[in-house]
Amino acid sequence: MPNINPYLEPIILLVFSLISLILIPFVNKKIIMAISSIGIFISFILSLYVIFNNDKSFYLSNSFFNFTYYTYLFFILFTFIGLFSEISLRNVNNKDISIYYVLIPFSLISMYFAISSNNLISLFVSFEAASLTTYVLAGIPKEKRTLEASLKYFVIGALSSGIILLGISYYYISTNTLSLYNVPGINNLFLYILSLLMLFVGFGFKLSLFPFHNWAIDTYTGARATVSSLLSTASKIMALVIMINIFFNIQLLNFHGYFDIKTTNDLLYYIFIAISILTMFYGNITALMQRDVKRMLAYSSIANAGYMSMIFSLLYYLNYKTFINTVYIITFIFSLAYVIMKGGSFIAMENFEEYSISTTLDNLSGLSKKSPILALSFSILLFSLAGIPPTLGFMGKFYLFYTLVVNNLWWFAIIGVINSAISVYYYFRVVMYMYWKEPKNEIKNDRVLEIIILTMAILSIILGILVPYIFNIGVIK
Repeated sequence: MPNINPYLEPIILLVFSLISLILIPFVNKKIIMAISSIGIFISFILSLYVIFNNDKSFYLSNSFFNFTYYTYLFFILFTFIGLFSEISLRNVNNKDISIYYVLIPFSLISMYFAISSNNLISLFVSFEAASLTTYVLAGIPKEKRTLEASLKYFVIGALSSGIILLGISYYYISTNTLSLYNVPGINNLFLYILSLLMLFVGFGFKLSLFPFHNWAIDTYTGARATVSSLLSTASKIMALVIMINIFFNIQLLNFHGYFDIKTTNDLLYYIFIAISILTMFYGNITALMQRDVKRMLAYSSIANAGYMSMIFSLLYYLNYKTFINTVYIITFIFSLAYVIMKGGSFIAMENFEEYSISTTLDNLSGLSKKSPILALSFSILLFSLAGIPPTLGFMGKFYLFYTLVVNNLWWFAIIGVINSAISVYYYFRVVMYMYWKEPKNEIKNDRVLEIIILTMAILSIILGILVPYIFNIGVIK
């Protein structure tokens, strides 16, 4: 096992980000973008190096952070979408755009520490640092709609932060510690459960679970499409991993026999199930009514948050020893699919916003005749979102639903399949407009964006085929 410094990637990102910041007055935005992108790319390669040279038992820990194999897996996703988001916004002619390339590395650093935190103080500080940068990113470039999206995002973010802080306070009162894992005991079970519920609600806002989702629609729709690709993927996955880390603590306490976990698990189990089902149905049914493709993607991201939250139901059935590999691997596969298909789909919308073309279905009509590669790539990503084999989106849903089935939650898996079937209609409607309708407007094309979306589409197919072999997945129970 090679020597690994877990602070190397954030230090590299910080150095390149500061260099970019210093050079803003002296060079043009494309040089700033290049410098920042190099830093992100180096961090991406280093994280791959860690993954390929260590196994799932890799673990480095201190008082505030646990750096594990899974930390690096998820950080690979963050740097991947961060890199493509930077490149996708390179042609925006706005004097404020250079700060975008400085903020993304800061955001990635914060996300890295947030998902690694084993202490609620370090978690909150890292999470807030990531949130603050994304509030600014949502308002870039400065336009009426982007500033409105940023403001709504900030207001809801402030509310959720307050709820999280209250949850942390109750957690400390009930456990006499801020650590997620080294808990001496529970002195007040009611306050402990209340703290978990508040943390679930607070981070549920960031994950855009129903009924904490309204901000996401306006933010994802109002922000620039390439910014939405980052906010709807990396930011959301960060919240998901944080919530898994927090509720993993319940199983750890149960494993050490600190208190009778059944009452707590029963309550949380039914809450997780109810919110997941409501989130899936709300997101999918509302997406059916949309004629703006970007807004449809925003609502479908709500539905995907519902799929993601299905994983929490496994807390009730899995014991401590099987929880780690099962939940984190399934979450990573679904997140990998989500980053590629949702991130790529939003970046496809950037092709239209770059030329001030609205993203309605009518404006996508006949895209296959004007830009066949873009239309094909976007269609593959939509097929992946719909869960059509052999795409990665299909594999992500398959392993999620299959894990539920083998753990006696077959009825919950059926609800997920029904929702996935509902989504097929509105995804295929976009494909129909691109291939079966005549063009109504002149459609311009950005070659670099086309290459990015094509890359995402190819990855969706290749990884969809290779995922079972890469992770050596068998029966997950």
